[in-house]
Amino acid sequence: MRLDVLMVVHFNEDMLAGAVDAEVFAAAERLLAGGAVGSFADATGGATAIVQVGQGHPVEVWVGIVHGGLDTECDCDAGRDDLCAHAVAVTLAALRSGFTWSSGATPPSEAVEPEVRELVEAADRLSRRRLTMLVATHASTDRRLRTRLLVEAGQLGPLARPEADQLRQTLNAIATEATTGWWQMPDVVTAGEAIISELEIISERSASMSALLLVEHAATLWDGLAAHLFDDWEHYEGVPEEMGARVRAVHLQLCERLQPDPDELAERLNRIIGSAESVSCLDAPHDYAPFRNRA
Repeated sequence: MRLDVLMVVHFNEDMLAGAVDAEVFAAAERLLAGGAVGSFADATGGATAIVQVGQGHPVEVWVGIVHGGLDTECDCDAGRDDLCAHAVAVTLAALRSGFTWSSGATPPSEAVEPEVRELVEAADRLSRRRLTMLVATHASTDRRLRTRLLVEAGQLGPLARPEADQLRQTLNAIATEATTGWWQMPDVVTAGEAIISELEIISERSASMSALLLVEHAATLWDGLAAHLFDDWEHYEGVPEEMGARVRAVHLQLCERLQPDPDELAERLNRIIGSAESVSCLDAPHDYAPFRNRA
């Protein structure tokens, strides 16, 4: 539902209360008082949060200012043309916390690629049970999707140190076996793909220093493997750079989330770059400038 707002700075609780049914507003107040509204975050210029509806399935809500009016999207059955209690509750929570509204927000359903939107529309035609089984079946054979599913469901948290230590041993074994005994260059590429796949799975989880340090260790392992590919540049030109960029992308993503201490990060990067036999995948000053120069 659209609630017209003359200017974002004039949007307040009184305007919201006067635009919705009193029963809906009261229901929203009860949701807030009962702690049903989870922490919200900025999403495409608006506010998004999960609202727990009794013992049923939680609903995800988005509210934002679109073309001068309040627009909402909610997983409940109310429909986009109705301002439901869940949307009102999230709006109230955002207003009371001093949330900064963007005058040019984009509803999540419109902020996706055409191909994704087409798949979303197809998914909407499935029953909840059928869609759930489809996702679970594919997640059982795709570790990255499985991780993303568990994270979104709140069943898998950040990578902790004990798990990171185990993964470190696994990555060490992968790197060592790739160049032990009788080996060929394709073995190096296969090992690199295995290491990078583990890092990309980690990137689906909430950020942690344990994850950041593990990725940095993995970068040194990849630098050692990549040196062989650089030596055989006639057959593998561009391959170590492309694979190294994927390692760096995961590391940069974690740096963006964690905002690590600039001096400590610089010290670790210098050590990694200095120890590389050839070119380190983390040797990209321009990419790391925002983190090194942060006051």
